[in-house]
Amino acid sequence: MNQDSISFLQEPELFRDLTAEQIRELIDISRRVTFHAGETIMREGEEGDTLYIILDGTVEVVKSLILPGMEEDDAMDKSKVFTHLGAQDHAVFGEIALLEKQKRTATITALTDCVLYEIRKDDFLRLAEEDTALGYRVALNLARIVSTRLRKADEDTIKLTTALSIILKQT
Repeated sequence: MNQDSISFLQEPELFRDLTAEQIRELIDISRRVTFHAGETIMREGEEGDTLYIILDGTVEVVKSLILPGMEEDDAMDKSKVFTHLGAQDHAVFGEIALLEKQKRTATITALTDCVLYEIRKDDFLRLAEEDTALGYRVALNLARIVSTRLRKADEDTIKLTTALSIILKQT
């Protein structure tokens, strides 16, 4: 791995404050994967055990607007595009899978051909046990990522609740 690759990988929040050697250790447990435009990388509701780092390309993040078990109204759009993520954003997704065994919270689809690093939970946990300083730093960085996303979700919920309250008062 050359210095340009190390420099690029120091940018994602996941690798914040890691040394070049620690990044190499993480890359050593990673697998480079490719997805073609239109391919689904992960599907909402499926169990996941991998985190992805975008090296090249752009993905779309889509979330279902209907809770499981609710009746579906065919006239209603059942999903919403939340965002697009790309290599220029130093984007990481699937981070919850490294922390706990949970279902995916969104569907991620490649908008363009994509090259990603994939880190599996078991490989990460093994590395974290071998190098506790690295494990601690990555866990802290993962907590920051999840915290930022939770804060944004809280803000969105407040906006949605406020809008709904205004609409209900008008009816």
